[in-house]
Amino acid sequence: MQVNRISSVNNYSVNGVNRNQNQVRKNDVSFRALVTQTAVDSYAPLVEKGIGRFMDYMKDLTMQAVNKNGGAMEQLKKLIGSTSAEALVKNPQAYTEALDKQATKLLPLSGQGSRGAEIRNKITSQLGIPNTNKTDVPLPAVIGKAADGEKIYLTTANNELLHMMEAGQLSPFEKIHTIRTDVSDGDATVLVEGLKKGIIPTDRPALFSYTDDVGTKGHEDYSELMKRFKELGSDSPVEVISRGYLETQEKAAKTLGTFLAEDENKVFFKVFEKPELETLREHLGPDEKVMTNIGKTLFTPKGLEEIKSRIPAGGVNDPVNTLIKMDKGQPKWHVTEGILKPAGERGVLNVIPKGGQFSDIGNGTVFTDIMTDIAGGKFPNVFPETLEAQIRKNVKLAPDGLSAVLNYGDKAVTLPTTKGKEAAEAAAKAAQ
Repeated sequence: MQVNRISSVNNYSVNGVNRNQNQVRKNDVSFRALVTQTAVDSYAPLVEKGIGRFMDYMKDLTMQAVNKNGGAMEQLKKLIGSTSAEALVKNPQAYTEALDKQATKLLPLSGQGSRGAEIRNKITSQLGIPNTNKTDVPLPAVIGKAADGEKIYLTTANNELLHMMEAGQLSPFEKIHTIRTDVSDGDATVLVEGLKKGIIPTDRPALFSYTDDVGTKGHEDYSELMKRFKELGSDSPVEVISRGYLETQEKAAKTLGTFLAEDENKVFFKVFEKPELETLREHLGPDEKVMTNIGKTLFTPKGLEEIKSRIPAGGVNDPVNTLIKMDKGQPKWHVTEGILKPAGERGVLNVIPKGGQFSDIGNGTVFTDIMTDIAGGKFPNVFPETLEAQIRKNVKLAPDGLSAVLNYGDKAVTLPTTKGKEAAEAAAKAAQ
């Protein structure tokens, strides 16, 4: 097996690839350990450029550390943790080859997120940059500078890549293969198209992640998924392993996908997509928390083969398609409805509970609310500490709680929040 060969440290280019060896076996799927999916109708070129610039920055930072640049090494440790940084820098090529064989990484990046478009457009317009989708919207923290001198802002998408690297599951030198479609066809598009095209091999697991949310210690999600996969062993019938965040029934109802135990042994699971509160109460005790689907999932080789066997010849509109969910009358490739739910029904779904906090920040004022929570210390351990420190410095909630100012260098963006409404409702309730 080969991966993109990393140049010698003395002849390193920003791409980190030996050009001659890069031409060898260029169609070998083993080159493509990171598979992303974008869509023309959701700013594909901008999203692809953002991911590429981020990965190039991480390659360059790594090779500076290899060349004994102490500042680069410290920055690398701050971004991906000391253990992964030291292992990567010790031997980038061997490290990359090992991770390439270990698992494929899948990121769907094509969701438009129409409910959060107004907030995102306010950010991009006030910063004077092109509009983009929810996975690529800049957060008020800078990771570093690209080779052209432009700032690389933190986004939810590259935060997931940082988590994968900290978990020891991704090297910045793994080649990105991007699947671009005309329209946003659903979160499972990267799986379906990747399997159809032979880009995703079925002899190793695949780690899948949503890229428009934030959660406590996200790097642990990936390490726990891989740990469980190895514990189960190759003879296990399990096809899908998911990470479930524990949330109250009231907060999960109508908002989050959920995993519910089929029996008291909590071995098999029913899977619901944003269930009603009454449905949750049918399966849970009054104060029992529910495991919610945070979108961090591992598909085992058996699972990948099962999904591949159900891809219909007629595509998403094929009348026999079982990998979809109807969305406003249109079929969309869907992980929860098309894969997790049937896996739960067949008893081949394994779910790992997670504590801490979790939120989808792609929609509306939730974005600003979470930024103020992180700035106020109410939602810690979401980003690397140096980046969280920037958010604490750069986000200020207005005295009335109705808005917040987000500072991006010398530019300030004012966005609405629900904090004032929450405070007013709490005060009225306390006065009763």
